[in-house]
Parts: sequence; structure tokens; C-alpha cells
Amino acid sequence: MDYFHSKRFLDTLPDWESGRPALGPLDHYLPRMRALLTRLGNPQQHFASLIVGGTNGKGTASSLLAALLGQAGHRAGLYTSPHLHTWRERVQVEGQPLPRDAWAEGISFLYDHTRGFEAEGLGPFSKFEALTALAAHFFARTQVEYGVFEVGLGGRYDATNAWDSRLAILTAIGLDHVEVLGHTLEEIAADKFHITRPGCPLFTTAAQAPEVLEYLRAASQERQVQLLVAGPEGIVGPEGTRAYPCDPAALTDRPGTFAENARLALGAAGWLLGKGLKAATARAATAAHRWPGRFETARTEPLVLLDGAHNPAAAARLAADLGAIAPRWTFLVGALRGHDAAGLLQALQPLARRVVLTASDHPRALRPEDLAARAPAGMPIEIIPSGLRALRQLVTQLDPADHLCVTGSLSLVAQAREFFDLVGEREGVSEDAALESLECLQVACQRQGLETEFTSANGHVLRLRRPGPPVYFLRNKHPFNNYVSARLAEDKGYQFELFTQAGVLIPATMQAFNPFADDRFNRYKTHASIAAIAAEVEQRFTYPVLVKKFHSSLAQGVYLEHSRDTLCRRLQLLCENSGYLDNVLLIQEYVAGPEYRIVASQDEMLLAYEKQGAAGVEDLNPLHQFGGQAVQVESEELLAALRRLTAQVAGVLDLGFYAIDLIAGQQGLCVLEVNPNPFCFFYNRSNGREDFVRIYEHLIGKFLR
Repeated sequence: MDYFHSKRFLDTLPDWESGRPALGPLDHYLPRMRALLTRLGNPQQHFASLIVGGTNGKGTASSLLAALLGQAGHRAGLYTSPHLHTWRERVQVEGQPLPRDAWAEGISFLYDHTRGFEAEGLGPFSKFEALTALAAHFFARTQVEYGVFEVGLGGRYDATNAWDSRLAILTAIGLDHVEVLGHTLEEIAADKFHITRPGCPLFTTAAQAPEVLEYLRAASQERQVQLLVAGPEGIVGPEGTRAYPCDPAALTDRPGTFAENARLALGAAGWLLGKGLKAATARAATAAHRWPGRFETARTEPLVLLDGAHNPAAAARLAADLGAIAPRWTFLVGALRGHDAAGLLQALQPLARRVVLTASDHPRALRPEDLAARAPAGMPIEIIPSGLRALRQLVTQLDPADHLCVTGSLSLVAQAREFFDLVGEREGVSEDAALESLECLQVACQRQGLETEFTSANGHVLRLRRPGPPVYFLRNKHPFNNYVSARLAEDKGYQFELFTQAGVLIPATMQAFNPFADDRFNRYKTHASIAAIAAEVEQRFTYPVLVKKFHSSLAQGVYLEHSRDTLCRRLQLLCENSGYLDNVLLIQEYVAGPEYRIVASQDEMLLAYEKQGAAGVEDLNPLHQFGGQAVQVESEELLAALRRLTAQVAGVLDLGFYAIDLIAGQQGLCVLEVNPNPFCFFYNRSNGREDFVRIYEHLIGKFLR
């Protein structure tokens, strides 16, 4: 199972977060999770588990605890939810999400070992249960000493509570998910208290509501749980007060809740490691710790803060921290169904100068109109339905002295992190990348006095209103290209055959046809086996080599392999998971050097830029990751060479609008591929829209007038 199919398998499972909850009685939840773990060989028995529950602050306490253990020399795994940009964020080993291949292998293992799971008689397992089991599997496989598990919802029936943990942490408890957990703080605390075990410690914060602390003290005494309360002076327990190895309150650039949750992590790490947790180690780990999307600075002038507060208690704490910075704020707010949106907005109202309500792409996102109906009287609200459009509009309207906070849901915060280019690793490109082309096209048409209209309900098809035959634009696809030339350019195999015949400099390339393909394709097969393909690769190339699917874009379906073993595994995966008509693979030499893109029309170069990646970030397309920049080429000598290359490519493929990706290697400008439907999103992210709006104006005048 490759990475794409592994994601597709997970997406077929019941998923509470997407509004498809698992069915069946609550009493089946933990037995089902235990049955699932048994199917995987009970991986949870191979490391010490630490469980973190509560309402707000679980992610901070969990991630800092894992960081403290790692900084002290212990291999630690971390399981959290929800994620911001990729599901792989939820399972980390030594602070890093799992690589895609390891993730796909783990899900394949899960799939193979859960055939016929319905025979257990406990109903189908959910996506969250699958991910929890996968985390345990990965932790056992990578031989972590400690696995830190953040509870998903509540505690009593949560999948993370299906086995015993060495210690438990309860962060501040508030009113959230009341329809599931109870309508009072004591009822919610009772549900969450179930993550504890007799004889094991429970760490909680002195900032708990008095009735919660009272309940926890009584329940701990009754069930023989050692209660340890983290306050400003230290950890208070039956044996007195133990000081922290460092003072997190000294970090004045953090929100007020950080010190509260950091004390829990410091207390738990100190209990586990004793003198093994040195003050200098604790101080360094705490100072370096940042949890994305929580009181995160996206921009300083004007100040833009991102915070995933999604319930009234979290919003109230956020408002207190924001009020210490400035008395009035602009808020961009989105919320999910099932959360107390009215209470959230009420908490923000005292600081609200302007409130823009929007929606993210999350399947449970509340419509901004429904969110507006929950706003308190007198709140200065506006509605901008698209989260991305709202961000663009607000950023252009803010003065340097203004203050903007994006909050209400982590899905909206994730969208903002991508907008402000704060993402460390993207799962893939968003829909906004493809639709950006239509945004630029609309502006170009307006400038030319042309009318446009969307002709599809999803906003993907734009028609140009003009006399004569209809002219359509589909996402980033356009009518400026010759049909056959565009189809040839979409197929990398044909591309390289044509360029080789024309003498265009390209990487040394061989084609391989899937040896597992249907018998219908026997005439095209080039090798009898994966081993035979690898043998020819080693005769012709040295490692590393690039493996490409004949149809791929945005660096999806392109892989860099460094050894025969990894090459064979990659080829096996691609061939096993290929579609019926998806059987051609290209293997290429790896060419090192700066990467450029030419945007062109026939033999005319319209734009040229370098794809610069962030220092230390390795990616086959550096623009797709954090810190990537599109930098226009200014060297006249290089521009002249790029124009000559454009004319050479135009002599092979007649394309009205396309892009050439190339590397400046030791032998010269080497064409990597031609893209007949170029994206403008990544260039615009670095340089704004004006250049591509002008390009579309030029193309309209050239082809459509």
C-alpha cells in the first residue's frame, strides 16, 4: 500500500472528527481498542506510557513532556490530536513526524492484521482508534522508552485509555463537549479521571476550578491515586512541595497558560527521571519549546497572532493575554459544529474592534451565517465566507499599528499558517493553489473590460463572456494550448522522447513498464521483474536516482532513492498500486544545482524565477515547503540563456502557455520537465499577483481577441 492508498484506507473508517462517528455501545469502545492492539501484537507493552487529559493545554503539556524526556537523553514518542497540516503530525518520534514511507508501511501492517475484524463482535474500529494503535505500533518499532499519549475526547472511553499508563496528567478542565461528557465541571472531571490508575500518580494544575480540585482530591483518595498538584511554587503532594528544575514563568513572551501547563510537564518529567533531569536541560527544553498554532506570532508589523482557542474557557484565557498586549483587536473567527461558539465570541467581545466571521475547509466547519447568529448583541461582525479570502482582505486593510488574532478553530489556524508560510511540512498543495489561477484570470479580464461567469457549482469552471464560441477555464487549465501538444507535455515519457530526438539537454533517463500490468499490455513491458529494472538502473546510473510516474505534478509521484534496496521497495510499491492505465515509470540521473522555472508562451519567455528553498530543508520542490521563495532572475546573461532554451523547447512542443522546470547543472541548463498547466500560486505567495495578472492579460490579447 503506497502513501496515497494508505490515506484513502484511513479515510474510509468511521471518524468522529469528520462527523462520521463510530456506532455501537460505549461499552464496546475499550474492548474494541484492546482487540485492535492484540491484532497488532500488543505493541503498547514495549514502552512506558504517559497519558495526558484535560480540556485545554493538553498539546502543550504533552509535547513539552516528550521534549524534556528527549533532551534528557531518553527516546520519546508523542501522539497528539488534532493535526494542523498532515495526519503524520499526530505521531512523532524524537520530535519528528514519521516519513511518508514509514507511515504507509505501518498502515499496510494495520490493514493486513485487521482482516475480518468484524469477527471480534465489537463493531468496526474508527480512524482515531486506528491512529492510536498505529502510534503504539510505531513507538514499539522504533524502540522508544516513553510514549506520551494525548487523550482525544474525555477519558473514560478514549482509545488512549485502553491500557495502563505509568502516570497521568490532567490539564485545566472546562466546559467542552458537554453533550458527551456532562454539563458540569464535576461530571466532566469524573469522566477524565478514568485515565488514572491505582498506585500511579496524577499530576494536575493548581489553576483548576475549586470544585474540580475538590473532586480530584476525593476521587484520588478513594481510588488510591497519588495526587500531585502543580502550583507556582512547586509540585505539592503527600510528602510536601518539590521545586521545579526551572521556572517557566520566566519566559515572558509566552501566554499565561504556558507556565501552567509547563509546570505539569516539568513535574511529570522530574518524577520519572529524578536527578536525571538537570536544571540546564529542563531550562533549554522549556525555552526552545513552541507548539504550533497556539499563541503563535505570524507577523509582527502589523501584529498577527494565531491561536486555536475553540471553547469559552480557552477564549477567555486568550483574551486576557491579548488584552495585556493591546486594548482593541481585530478577530478572524471560524468555529466547528459541536463547540460553544456563542461562549467563545462572548469571551472575545470586550477586545473586539472588528470581528470577521469565516469558515475553514473542515467538514464540520460552521457556516459563518450560523456563527453570526450566535454572536452577542452589539458585536461588530462581518462575514467573508472563504477563510483564505478573508485573510487576504484583512492583511491588506491592516495598518502597521493594528492587531489581528485568528482563532476559533485549529482548522482555520492551519489555513492561516499556510497563508503566512509558517508550515514546516505540507501534506500536499491545497485547493487554493489550483484556484489561484482563476483569481488572477478574473482580475485580468476585469482590466480588459471582459465579463466572466462561473458555470460550475464548485467554482472550478470559469467562462469568458464574448461573441463567438464559448471559452472555458478549468482550475489551472486553460484554452491557450494545442490539444495534442498539451497531452504530449502531460506525459513525461513522451516529453523525454521528443526532447532527446531534438537534442534538448535533459537528465539521462530510462523508461520502465510495470511488469505486473495486465496481459493486455504485454507488448509494452520492458522488464520481467522489479529486480531486472533495478539491475539496468545500476548499469546505467549511480545513486541517487529519481523515480517518476509518467503523470505527476507538484513533486507528487517523484521520489529520490539512494540505494538498490530503497529503489526496489519504491518500484514495488508504485507497480503494485498503479492504476489500470498508469504503468510507465521513468528513472533518471539526479542533477544537482539551482532550480529555475520559465513561464512561457510559444517561443516567448514571459517570466523566469529561481526556486529557492529554506536553508536545511531538502525537498524535490523547494517552493512547497516552509521558507521556500520564488526569486525573479535578474542576470542578463542567464536570462539570455533561458530565452534560448525557451525557443528550443518551443521548436518541439507548440504550447500557448506553459512552464519549463530546469536545473543549472554542470553540463548546462538541463530541462526537468514541461508543465502545460502551470500554477501561479507559489510564485504569487512570494511576489504577489501582479505579474501573473499581467501574463493573463497578455495571453487574452494574444489568443482570445
